[in-house]
Amino acid sequence: MNDRRDAIADDLRSLATDLKSLVDSATSDPKERRRKERQWRALYGGLSLVTALVARRAANKAWAVLTGERPPVKRA
Repeated sequence: MNDRRDAIADDLRSLATDLKSLVDSATSDPKERRRKERQWRALYGGLSLVTALVARRAANKAWAVLTGERPPVKRA
C-alpha cells in the first residue's frame, strides 16, 4: 500500500513541477528577463565599485591614524 502511495506522490510532484515550468515559460518574456539580468549585473557591479572605494578610503584613514604617517601609495 505504501509503495503505491509513494509512486502516486512522486507522479504528482513531477506533474506539479512540469506545470510550474509550463506556466513560467508561457508567462515570461525572454527579452524582459535578459533586461532585468543586465540591470541586476549593473547594480551589483556599481555596489561593488562603491564598496571597494569606501574600503580603500577607510584603510587609508586607519593607516594614518594608527601609524601617524601617510599611507603608502602604488607608484605607476
